[in-house]
This record gives sequence, C-alpha cells and structure tokens, in this order.
Amino acid sequence: MKVLVVKILVVDDDEVTRKLLREILEKEGYKVQLAPNGESAIRAMRQEVFPVIISDIRMLELDGMAVLREVKKLSKKSAVILMTGFGSMEGAVEAIKEGAFDYMSKPFKMDELRLVVSRAAKHWESQNQKTPRSSSSMARLPKALIGKSPKIVEIYKTLARAALSASNVLIIGESGTGKELVARAIHDNSQRQEQGKNFVAVNCGALAETLLESELFGHVKGSFTGAITDKKGLFEEANGGTLFLDEIGDISPALQIKLLRVIQENEYKPVGSFESKKVDVRIISATHRNLDELVKSGKFREDLFYRLKVILIELPPLRERVEDLPDLAEYFIARYSEKNKKAVSHISEDAMELLKTFSWPGNIRELEHTIERAIAMTNTSVLFPEDFPPEIVRGESVSVALSGVVNGDSRTAAHSLEEIEKAHILKVLQDVKFNKSKAAEVLGIDRATLYRKAQRYGIELKGK
Repeated sequence: MKVLVVKILVVDDDEVTRKLLREILEKEGYKVQLAPNGESAIRAMRQEVFPVIISDIRMLELDGMAVLREVKKLSKKSAVILMTGFGSMEGAVEAIKEGAFDYMSKPFKMDELRLVVSRAAKHWESQNQKTPRSSSSMARLPKALIGKSPKIVEIYKTLARAALSASNVLIIGESGTGKELVARAIHDNSQRQEQGKNFVAVNCGALAETLLESELFGHVKGSFTGAITDKKGLFEEANGGTLFLDEIGDISPALQIKLLRVIQENEYKPVGSFESKKVDVRIISATHRNLDELVKSGKFREDLFYRLKVILIELPPLRERVEDLPDLAEYFIARYSEKNKKAVSHISEDAMELLKTFSWPGNIRELEHTIERAIAMTNTSVLFPEDFPPEIVRGESVSVALSGVVNGDSRTAAHSLEEIEKAHILKVLQDVKFNKSKAAEVLGIDRATLYRKAQRYGIELKGK
C-alpha cells in the first residue's frame, strides 16, 4: 500500500537533483521539502520531524555525514538515505556505522530510489527504533577494494552490515576478485577485531584432506606418522576471532561433516584425540565454485551450505565493473610507482581504452600484476599501450565478443569470452615455456586455479 502522508526532506546543493527528486517522490505520493545545503536542512529538522531524509554526502560547509549525525540527535527514528557520486567502501562502512538507513551511488536508478524510499517510509511507520550505531573511528580498510560502480557499492553496503553482525559469511566470485580482501575488511571492522582477536586464513583447495584436517583442528602426538608433538589447529588460533576458509567448495564430504559439527556445537576434536575442545569462531568462507550445483549433485552438504551462507556476498568479475578500472589503475600506479621509485603519473587514454577491452580472466589480481610490470618496464611518466604485454594489446578482440551482449545474444558472447580466456591462457603458457608457476604469476591466479582452468578448457599442462 502506497504511503501518502510521509514527509521527506531532500538535501542537495545541486538544484537539478533536488527538483528531480521532488518530482519523482511527489508522483509517488510523498510530501517533499527541499534544502539547498546542510545548514538549512538542520534548521528545518529543528522545527519539525521528517520521517525520511535524503541527503547528498559531498556538500560545502556541512556535509551529509554532519546531517546524519544531527538527525540521530534530533530524531532517532528518522531514516537517513545518503547519496554520493564518489562511492567508496570507506564511505559505505562509515555511513552504516553512523546509522544511515541506506547508501546510494549516483547516478542511481529510479526504480532503486523508489524501493529504498518505500522501505524507509515503512521503517518509520513501524516505529522500529534501532540502537544508535557506534561512532568509533574507522578501521583501516584495504584500498584495493575501490570503485564507484553500482555493483561494488552494493558490496560495500553488504560488507558494512556484515561487519556489524556475528553471522557466518559466504563470499563467492572468480579467482582474483578480492575475496580475501573482503573477508579481512569484515573482520577489521568487527567487534572481534576491536577486542584484539585474530583473523586466520587457510586455502582449503591447496592442501590434501588429511593435512587440511590437521591444519584446521590440530593433532595430538602420535596420532599419525610424523606427529612427534601436539599441534595447535587453526580453529584454536582463531578462537574468539575470525577463520577464513578459502575455496571451501574443495573440501571432502568427511571434512564437511566435521566442519558442520564445529558450527553447530562450537566444539571439535583434534586429530587423534578423544577430548573435545570448545571454540568461539566466526567463519567467513569463499569459493569460485557454484555451491548450489555441488549441493544438487550431492558433492556438498546442503545443511553445511546454509550454515555457511547466512550472509552471502557475490563479487563481480572485473569485466562486469569496467567503470572501476580507472580508479583501480590509479591506485596500483601510485602503489608501484612508489615501490619502484618511478614518477609514473597516469595511463594514457589509448592505454586505458585498451585495458577496458580486455576480459581480465585473472580479475583485479591480474590487473595489479599487469600495471606493476608496465611500471617496471617503462621509461616515461605515462603508461602507453606499448608498455603492456602483447596479450593485453590483442585484447581488442574482446570488444567483438562483447558485441553479442549489446545485440542481445548473451550465449554467443559468453562462448566467445570462454574461447578468449582459453586462448589467452594457452598463449601465456607457450610464452613461459609451460612453466606453471610463471604462467600463474603472469595470469594473476594461483597454481590451483591454473590447473582447474586447464582441465576445464582441455589444455595439456607439460613442463615444470
């Protein structure tokens, strides 16, 4: 049922945006009052209560965060929606921690705006007063998780809310999309980190089953050949903190049962021990695999799947957030220019267009290695197309493959991208004479991922 009586205060120093929002919201049945800056918004809020406040973040004098803080003093029940054309994870986490109802990136979609405002209005109607968020200083966040695309801003918001909860998190995404960075960011902004507890990570796909079991749960002396002393497991190391299980889709059925018991009972048995140990660990897991399909095929336990994915975060591949490439490139240029003691300032327009046409099978990790290599090799202050490896230059064929998406033939485009990735991996292997470690480094992926992709595409791995 449409809300007809809720009054909304719109705060933005851009007149066009203010009037556009008023037109849209009044058509939805809301009453709208406009404020051209933070000062006038606060004056209006001191005179009357607004159930919903929509405010831009970047404004002269008093910004949107100041408006948000004033709202929390005057009316804790009001819902504040913050807008920004400069989305960042830091901004999203700070906004959520300060008590913002939602955080939107400009330019926003009209349907998304209507939905968020409708939810905010219902929040007011239900009189659901929430406990004020902590205004503690922001934890250090990984700068590689940057961008302003709608998809990445949604990740920021989910990450921020996950950090304020104690629930298990499942992160899915292709190799190189930053799954461990997200996991660390959740822990770094959580109460567990504030209490000085550990973040412990393990790659489940890199270890054999027996070794992984010993790594996770520890073992007692004499439990198997080579167990000459008791060994503390990662669950014990992470007690009170966060355990990050990367490539969770690769663990065996037997280990799945033991992991489920830890989650359900908060206790485990070290290998070879008859005594259980109590543990308090938040589990953040990640995988590049389709766990839904593994559950359907009986290769992954459904009960464990649902225990792990209380909060689900899906990281988009770099090719689906191309608009973030300039920000990511700028960050990596600054980082590796300093590391290599070079005064490289930026990427030329031609080179940036080249990067945007490449499919980036290794995602952000591959982009990072590519820019690091370009900076190491260049003799100029600007990166030009010739500073990038041949496979990147040949990436212009990706634009042809992507034309299938533009023309509505998504199946053809997807097939073309797979063919491009296969050809790219094969070319890199040939360039490094099938040295698998070197190929994985050039591609920006780990060896385990290289083996999986080679198996998927029928590429024979030979050599070292």
